[in-house]
Amino acid sequence: MSDWRIAALVGLALVGGTLPAQAMPADAQRPDNAESAAIGKQVAQRYCGGCHAIEATGASPNPKAPPFPLIAERYPGDNPAPVLIDGTVVRHPGMPEFNLSEDETDGLVAYIRRVSRRWKPAS
Repeated sequence: MSDWRIAALVGLALVGGTLPAQAMPADAQRPDNAESAAIGKQVAQRYCGGCHAIEATGASPNPKAPPFPLIAERYPGDNPAPVLIDGTVVRHPGMPEFNLSEDETDGLVAYIRRVSRRWKPAS
């Protein structure tokens, strides 16, 4: 398990998050994992859509909240995992607290990567 993932899980546990008994598959954060991305889209709709544009296009309801495609593209390999740690565990002003399970966190990473303008589905 990568260092950032361990930090995220520890952080989620510290803020009262739940840890699943069984981890998601190793590819759970990949944008082509449709099942994981579907979980992530549900999480985004529930927690994020009030401030962020969560689809591949569109403006965020809160102009200060970056749209999901931009979040993905800010990080090497279009991997938004660091922003999930910073934004949902070590929150910035105005960011609500989240208690996401590991599969929800993995799914949200997969979904944000999937709506990146640079992601192309495998053919």
